[in-house]
Amino acid sequence: MRISIPRTLLVALLRGSASSTASAFSLSVSGNSNTAISVRTTLSSHPTSSFVTSLRGGASSSTSLAMSAERPFNTWTFDKHCESMDWTPASEIALSAAAAEGASVDDSDVIIVGVLAPKKEDDAEEKDDDDKEIDPIVFSGKAKELDEALGGALADLASENSKAFLNGSSAGTVTPSMRIQSAGGKAKRYILLGLGAEDPEKGIESTTIMKLGAAVATACHDQKKATSCSVVLPSQIESSASTLTDFSTAFYSSLYSDNRYRTGKKVEIKAEDVKSVTLFMESGAADGADSSISTGKNLAKGVSLTKDIVNAPHNVLNSESLADTAKKIAEESGGSITCEILGKEECEKRGMG
Repeated sequence: MRISIPRTLLVALLRGSASSTASAFSLSVSGNSNTAISVRTTLSSHPTSSFVTSLRGGASSSTSLAMSAERPFNTWTFDKHCESMDWTPASEIALSAAAAEGASVDDSDVIIVGVLAPKKEDDAEEKDDDDKEIDPIVFSGKAKELDEALGGALADLASENSKAFLNGSSAGTVTPSMRIQSAGGKAKRYILLGLGAEDPEKGIESTTIMKLGAAVATACHDQKKATSCSVVLPSQIESSASTLTDFSTAFYSSLYSDNRYRTGKKVEIKAEDVKSVTLFMESGAADGADSSISTGKNLAKGVSLTKDIVNAPHNVLNSESLADTAKKIAEESGGSITCEILGKEECEKRGMG
């Protein structure tokens, strides 16, 4: 059906169409000689299932708007504002810690070996990187055992990447992965992880541990089709609660990817094939390791939620959806946090605004 109506009734007609049950209709609205407005609306059970408008004023301007009922995320409609904001789910990778002694650290698809560089000498002369000679890497502990079992392959990996890796003198640097065929027929991937220069007086700082957690997360993401990862850390890195919490926080924070407003090939899930990561500590297993790792993961979830709030567009995050987010935080706190939402009347009584 095609009808002609006065231009002044256009807005009223569009508002009325929100409650219409018609399957389809089209409109042609005529104004003066320089204005033409056409509307084509296809309706289903949802009032805004398909809505296309085109406006033309003279011959110089045009505007178009399209909306679809198949919205990939929670947002507003013409009838109702957005009442809640979606949260980015936390990574489901299981992070754990175990003592390296007596363990089969090379049972995983990816084996990341931590390497401490020799202590820097205070009186050592500074040279340009191109002129600097890199001494052969020296392994110890589990790293040495693995290198010997692999016929010196780890030493070769460090030598081939000596200019960039510098024997692990920069915390968080990694070598490319090296594939070695195992006896069972499945290829293992080995990566060297720089832990920085050894300093017995200062020890390993918190910032260094967080760099390592982020580097391991990135390596897991880069190694496609790998489902498990082992990280071998030398005895200089203590298996304390703070170490595990810092590592866990940086690890899970680095796996954050806001896919709430993405569709199709733009959706990216970090390290989506990896199911488990185990830290093999040569300093031994710490009591309460699982609790420390869980604390770090919860801290990372808080960071991710903050990013979600900052990243949310205004058509999603409004006063009501933000209040709903606050209520969810309180509900998930197990009683540690209480939340009270004040309405207009309560705010006026308190002289707010």
